[in-house]
Amino acid sequence: MWEFGISIDKNKKSIIEFVFKKMQEYVKTYDGVATMQEFPNKVSILIACNDYEKNRMILHLQELLSECICYHYKKNFLIKNLNIKIGDEMSKKAFITALLFFDKETDKYIVNKYLNIDKKIDIDGFFNFKLQTLKNKWKELIEIANKNDIYLYSYETFLELVKFLVDNIETKSDVINIMSSDDTYDIYDFKFQKIENIENYDNKAENLLGALIALCPKNINIYCSEILPNNLKDLICKLFEKRVRFISKATLN
Repeated sequence: MWEFGISIDKNKKSIIEFVFKKMQEYVKTYDGVATMQEFPNKVSILIACNDYEKNRMILHLQELLSECICYHYKKNFLIKNLNIKIGDEMSKKAFITALLFFDKETDKYIVNKYLNIDKKIDIDGFFNFKLQTLKNKWKELIEIANKNDIYLYSYETFLELVKFLVDNIETKSDVINIMSSDDTYDIYDFKFQKIENIENYDNKAENLLGALIALCPKNINIYCSEILPNNLKDLICKLFEKRVRFISKATLN
């Protein structure tokens, strides 16, 4: 039986809960087990599987832990260190999300370069002591943004920067469809299957743009343009330009 332990500071419990939820899906596939336990200062996960499933489980762990660091830790790092003034909350969220997903594959490559799936890992310790190269990369990005803060006061310049970031994010899907129900906006794939568990998306208008940046599809079909807030519609059109189409719901009948 192969075992692996993951721990994190208790004040980051939500992060390890994200890891635990995903690991439960994997261990079921490989007839393994995952348990989570709380201690005074730490929260830990123990994962176990048969020895012959070890290599496949390690691949899942590498992907999951690199995703955890390049999303959750990078987001906290950006929020803590960015010192810029952007007009409205929606635009600020869009900027942070674009920075978050910009060059993400390189970020994950750096994490995996130093990641050693052996017996156990403390995520905070690994991030603080092994990933200085990655943190320096993020610091450089933040310093550029902070030093050029004055130029971001111009809405057009700000849009150009965010669009540059969005254009350089790897596309995750060919087509997504956006439908509305009352004051919520649901996101569907090309087969009109609802996309669930989009990080930090609660179907509200103010979080829709961040979800689109995270998914970064090649094409966006919007079936609810008549109730989309004007400022949100304007941002989507300008950031995604030729990728966006506004389509009448009548075409679905």
